[in-house]
Amino acid sequence: MAITRIFKTSLKLPKKQALFSLNRETMRDTMVYLLLLMTLVCLPDTIRITYDFFSQEEVASPDLFITQLIVLLPFIITFLMVAGVTSLAGIAYGIRTLTKRKLAFQQLWKMTGYALTLPILIITIFRILQWSHWLLWIIPFILLYTLIYNMITIFPKRKTAI
Repeated sequence: MAITRIFKTSLKLPKKQALFSLNRETMRDTMVYLLLLMTLVCLPDTIRITYDFFSQEEVASPDLFITQLIVLLPFIITFLMVAGVTSLAGIAYGIRTLTKRKLAFQQLWKMTGYALTLPILIITIFRILQWSHWLLWIIPFILLYTLIYNMITIFPKRKTAI
């Protein structure tokens, strides 16, 4: 299955072979993979909210709640995934410019998406354990941009005009 192969390969980043293998993946596979990662991040809170909703004695409307959970939550996750990866790729574009590498924004977007694997797993663990100190949330971002910097520097520099 493509998703498990992508997951295993993205854990090997920033190795050169893993990076080039992931750059050959289709955008459809990339989007499905990222949606599954975002769903993983939202899962602890979704379970907690659902448990709290149904454990209340005065439940408003279970049908409305389930409809929102099934219809609205995937749309919100999709929007946040695209907006979030695009924002993070914008910062990667700045790193690319500073290091003067040959990369298009589309490549940076995919690289950022795949580099998010390990930070998202760390964030999910933090959310499950309900750790909320602000210093802990810096760790995934440092890890993400360390990975992105190492991946960007694999690509050759731009040739400067004489």
